[in-house]
Amino acid sequence: MKPKISTYQFFIMMVLLPYGSAVLFFLAPENKQDAWIAMIIYSLSGIILQLLYISLYNSYKEDTLITYLPKIYGKFLGNVFGILYILYFTYIGSRVVRDFLELINITGFKYTPMWVIGATFMVVTIYGVSRGVETIASVSQAFFIAIISLPLLVGVLLILSEDVFRISNLKPILQDGIIEVIKNGWPLIFFPYGETIVFTMFYPYINEQTKIKKVAVGSIIFEGIILSFVNILFICGLGVDLTVISICPFFQVVQRISVFEFLTRLDIIFVIILIIGGFFKITILMYAAVLGTVQITKIKNIKVFSLIFGMIIFILSLVIAESYLQHIEIGLEFVVKYVHTIFQIVIPLLTFILHYIRKIFYKPRKL
Repeated sequence: MKPKISTYQFFIMMVLLPYGSAVLFFLAPENKQDAWIAMIIYSLSGIILQLLYISLYNSYKEDTLITYLPKIYGKFLGNVFGILYILYFTYIGSRVVRDFLELINITGFKYTPMWVIGATFMVVTIYGVSRGVETIASVSQAFFIAIISLPLLVGVLLILSEDVFRISNLKPILQDGIIEVIKNGWPLIFFPYGETIVFTMFYPYINEQTKIKKVAVGSIIFEGIILSFVNILFICGLGVDLTVISICPFFQVVQRISVFEFLTRLDIIFVIILIIGGFFKITILMYAAVLGTVQITKIKNIKVFSLIFGMIIFILSLVIAESYLQHIEIGLEFVVKYVHTIFQIVIPLLTFILHYIRKIFYKPRKL
């Protein structure tokens, strides 16, 4: 029987996927104190992309991205694209693992080898993926409130901390105009919003099919609000100049919390919650890669593929960059501009156009 996830679980997974690693960074730094505005504006791009992906799915109701590509491009080319998407999900998963390995290293495990932390992290991920999408959805539902309320809690504690939270850091608002904000914020199309391409692998498993569009749009609006609020926390808690150059502004903001000299050194607790959020993002990406492989090979052994992909992602996370700075540079300069563009926009748009061309010109034979 096909596994099923509820629309609420789908909403949670759609929120946690971009949030899992986007919460770590100050996105659209070129916009400085207006970065939070860019985050809200570009949530519209995430909605447009989801409408594109869902429109394709509505023509192939029983199919994931991997299984409908051969129906549009032909078996050979469609499977080639399918394999490329599996590699894409795997690579992005390895990048997220590296993000969190570096975060753990920065926050107190400087003398623990990165591979030890990574191996421990991936054992849990492999187990989660091997249990299937229903288990992933159920566990994410259990942790959702704790993960998503973290920025709100940080905001309250920052306000209570003496002389830390300064709302004046947000001024001047739109000093260079809204056009500059839009022009500088374009990478937000791809990260975080474009990452929802992975849910083309999950649409068939949602139990209320008629609500997919409404839930997807709602999750992206919610995501935009949460990440916009996170950017406000960074700016008000650190100041624009420090936020722009910070490797992990969320961690630095949390370190500044000091309520009546009683609530201090909360960074480890918050980092643990962040890591749990990261775990769900990696698990969702890895499950998409495993599911795609099962669908292409017709070998229905999720446990074996979970182990294989877990090892690949783990090794890849260690070798994709020599340092964290190089890792970030590759992500911003190469992955966003070229990799994300191809897999999130170019291929889906070409697929959409080709599908409707075939629909217009292909005439079934009358018997």
